[in-house]
Amino acid sequence: MHIRLVCLQYPIRTERIGMKRVIRNTLLLCICMLTAALTACQATPDAPIVVQKDMEQMLEKADRPENGVREAALPDIPQGRYTFSATGLDGRLRIAVNAEITVPETTAMPIVRVKRGGFPQELVTKLFNHFYAGETAYDASSEHVETKAEIEPLIIDAKRRLADGSYAEYGYTEEEYTARLKRIEERYSAAPETAPALPISNGTMHIQELENIGDYLLLNVDNDTASDTARTMNVLTPNSRYSANSGFGTHLYYRVHSRTKKTVEYNAQGILRTDGTNLPEAARKKLTISFNEAKALCDDMFAAAELSDDYKLGHAFLVGDAGTGVYSGDGKELGTPAENYAYRLYYTRMINGIPCFVNTDIGLDDSNNGMTSLPWYYEYISFTVDNSGLTYLSWHNPIEIMDTVTENAALLPFNDIIDVFEAMIRIEYEAFLNKWTEGSGEMDINIDTVELCLVRVRERDSEATGLLVPAWVFYGNNTVMSNDGSTLYDFAHGNASSWNKEPFPILIINAVDGSTIDLGRGY
Repeated sequence: MHIRLVCLQYPIRTERIGMKRVIRNTLLLCICMLTAALTACQATPDAPIVVQKDMEQMLEKADRPENGVREAALPDIPQGRYTFSATGLDGRLRIAVNAEITVPETTAMPIVRVKRGGFPQELVTKLFNHFYAGETAYDASSEHVETKAEIEPLIIDAKRRLADGSYAEYGYTEEEYTARLKRIEERYSAAPETAPALPISNGTMHIQELENIGDYLLLNVDNDTASDTARTMNVLTPNSRYSANSGFGTHLYYRVHSRTKKTVEYNAQGILRTDGTNLPEAARKKLTISFNEAKALCDDMFAAAELSDDYKLGHAFLVGDAGTGVYSGDGKELGTPAENYAYRLYYTRMINGIPCFVNTDIGLDDSNNGMTSLPWYYEYISFTVDNSGLTYLSWHNPIEIMDTVTENAALLPFNDIIDVFEAMIRIEYEAFLNKWTEGSGEMDINIDTVELCLVRVRERDSEATGLLVPAWVFYGNNTVMSNDGSTLYDFAHGNASSWNKEPFPILIINAVDGSTIDLGRGY
């Protein structure tokens, strides 16, 4: 966790939806005074001054009510939406906020210690029984056995190439290719007419040793291959403390697709946030499954796992099949309608009825922290549901709850959080834009949701544990236009996309001490 100390040179906005107030600048004034004591005040700082926050000081502040107000008593969170607009870098940076403010229904915001988790056999068995209820599933983790029918086309092709000399196109001599044909014929002689039946699975994982990262438990199952619809489930989870802390990651996949027809692939190109009521006409005509029916399929899985209280829907979006159905964030059609549509639903873990931040990036980890610790991926849960039902589940890197550090943390007033946001959004992204476009590009930032939730940060000097702390997450998107005419989307942690994707945390502010949290660093 770190706080950036700056001398503010920007006018501070004094009016917001639902309230007019005299700004309380206590927090920002302290920041400015401390900065002045440390360094001469610069009119336009090249980069924020960064000071590593002391985790113990933050926890001490969270435990002292005089340092903030309890969540239930926050009087200045406006009803409705928070709006804000600003520019920077002589207009090259443009910020637009029109965001719903979301606060959990709770009387206490805790701080909770967590560690890397996994998928215990009990949970895997429940999910296995849910997905394969009433049918036989087979262990697909054993090595595939080639049959004579599979090898025969290789022999025919090799003989053809020997006859017409085309083997030379691949760098073979005639002698070498003749030897290759002989090896294929030997494989054919040893191969069975039919492959042996796969063993039946009851959902039990078995040990898989992965080089340099320890033992994992593996499950890889499929339904009857005689069925045209393949339904596969794959789990890889640590089997020891060493493998749990290896940084390799943990996953659980479930996928449904045709064995004979081309699989419909959905992507987030031009993604549209939805609750089912704002679908474009093209999608309404194509989708026969309702949003509530799609959500029920996801909820049913957690119910079967007896985790209904532990996981809830975070964000949901409309997606289309590859490269089509392009929509902007407001639902305006930009391209040819997709042939197929689906709902993509992201779930998040709940702690005492309080959500963790919604992670929409499967590869998001804190490996940019500059420390020697191994990366720690953030928990990610994504469902894809189309007219055929649940087609894809991707669940990665669950955490394990260890203990509660603070039951009811004292939080800063919302107005102080907004003051920090309105200063830091410009400072952080001005430096970011200049760095990645060499001082010449432009960026548009749009934010549509502000949420008080829990965000995981690393504990100091620990590779294996972290804290879930109360934080305000500002979800949105950004677009970067370079001076060469190219456009990239959603710059974050050194990565970008060629299309706009799901809204992600543009800025995160610790609700206890007002410091910014960088997910790419883990503090």
